[in-house]
Amino acid sequence: MDFGSVEHHAFDNYCYPLNEDELQINIRTGWDIKKIFIVWGDPFTGGILGGNWEWNGTRTEITEVKELQKFLWWTIVVKPEFKRCRYYFELHAGDGVFFCCEDGFYTEQQFKALPFNLSCFTFPWMNSSDICTPPGWPKETVWYQIFPSRFSRGKSGCKGVLAERLLKTWAGPEQAVTNEEEYGGNLQGITDRLDYLAGLGITGIYLNPVNLSRTQHKYDTADYLEIDPSFGSKQDMKHLVAEAHKRHIRVMLDGVFNHSGWDFFAWQDVLKNREKSKYSGWYMINDFSFPGVPGGNSKKGNYFAFAFADSMPKLNTNNPEVRGYLLKVCETWVKEYDIDALRLDVANELSHTFCQELQEHMRALKSDFYIIGEIWHNSLPWLRGNEFDAVMNYPLQNTIFNFTLTGTMTAKQFEQNLNRCLTMYFRQTEEVLFNQMDSHDTVRLVTKSGGRGKALQQLVLLFAMPGSACIYYGTEVLLEGGHDPDCRRCMPWKEIEDGKYNDELLFMKTLIALRKAQPALQGIDVKFMYDGGEITETSRVIHIRKTSDDGSEKIDVLFNFGNASCRADCSGRTVLLSRGFSGGTVSDDGFVMWK
Repeated sequence: MDFGSVEHHAFDNYCYPLNEDELQINIRTGWDIKKIFIVWGDPFTGGILGGNWEWNGTRTEITEVKELQKFLWWTIVVKPEFKRCRYYFELHAGDGVFFCCEDGFYTEQQFKALPFNLSCFTFPWMNSSDICTPPGWPKETVWYQIFPSRFSRGKSGCKGVLAERLLKTWAGPEQAVTNEEEYGGNLQGITDRLDYLAGLGITGIYLNPVNLSRTQHKYDTADYLEIDPSFGSKQDMKHLVAEAHKRHIRVMLDGVFNHSGWDFFAWQDVLKNREKSKYSGWYMINDFSFPGVPGGNSKKGNYFAFAFADSMPKLNTNNPEVRGYLLKVCETWVKEYDIDALRLDVANELSHTFCQELQEHMRALKSDFYIIGEIWHNSLPWLRGNEFDAVMNYPLQNTIFNFTLTGTMTAKQFEQNLNRCLTMYFRQTEEVLFNQMDSHDTVRLVTKSGGRGKALQQLVLLFAMPGSACIYYGTEVLLEGGHDPDCRRCMPWKEIEDGKYNDELLFMKTLIALRKAQPALQGIDVKFMYDGGEITETSRVIHIRKTSDDGSEKIDVLFNFGNASCRADCSGRTVLLSRGFSGGTVSDDGFVMWK
């Protein structure tokens, strides 16, 4: 048996409560394992530990298994009657049966010879306050991310500010942009377009930063409690949220708490008073002799900054004063604007203490408040239930991109890579992860995909995944855009109103409506089907069967990423069929729904 491939811990994503009654247990093994049983039960059924006791658990076969790239991932859900669970595994390999306990592996003969076994795995108690309980509404939400300065220039509001600024003519969809141009997008412009978003089927808006700063991107905050005048006023922000809520659209703001801008009052005081500043502990400064203007100071080690960007000095979220200030900021955003969620910028550099305090504080204000972090890698340390509810799911985005665009990966390889994404965190976390194919930080979807067909296929694949789906503004019409900052082009409203993108908009409305109407598309269960004909493990044709969480509904989703047309047996189910299949009418853009 390949002992080195076996891994299990009685915590984190290997063992955790789904709710107050059910405990999910996962074990990773090598491919040589053919069958697994778990022997489980209450630790005290045989008496008190350390006393004269004999323990016997219930032996249950684990039948749910996912294939990873080099391993198998086995899953079972048990219901410990008294909230405690003691267990060990019985592994069946080609060369025998082995028992896996916390202290290692035993052969059958060794295991039977043990006078008593104290080395079982133990989940001691399913405390209700320790269970990961993200809000339920994000699972059903379709988000729309907006970069405010490039989305829409309001027909009213901010007139005085706009009149004083020399704004550029609203750029067309083909025009590349930088971070320097000021096009005048504002909060009133977003409010004016809420009916458009509601018509698409959007139920959540994620806004990039709206607070006072000197740049167009607004990630160098000067004042967390003021709306940038180019966007409008606090009243405009309140009005936007209120109007969104009338349309059953929730609102998420961007919290830039890893660093401040150069103009933030605390940093300005540090520049003036240096080590004598009462805010010197708000930042991470090694040498106070640095110049009073940005210029390679962070690379020299004088102070820490975001990504060596001198004008964005790093806040010290280990400092209780900093944490208290930022918590007050978030509280103000809820009380003044009535926001529903926060996205945290550069979330993996914030102290865990701050993240824990933030969740507790926000849940006290709104019990179903949703917090996501911008983290581009495995984020389990932040997703144990007491910090973030979710993260931006870049591993899923990369998995879809890599399969679609390399042209060499097989269906089986895609399945294995996708299963890695689906087993990284607790199940309840996977259900609310923030999924999107492009953003203000990435090349736009259609540009990276090199064409319309592949872009649409990836959007459908995204909407077939568990989690909270998000569209970056303009992606619904396949707006082009290169690397940051060119991915922040102006929204092509004239072209939309002229009917240029009617087909794309119909496609997106249909896709969103289908996800809302089909609980199976939102479900956590993702099963790959290999039909034995043209849909095989080595092909580039994907057949996924989704099942609703209650098991009552199924939907098949089929994608042909190969070069040749193929046939598919839909077996009477509702299906979403991509381009490249024969049998039925399939549009050039790629998708048709059949009953």
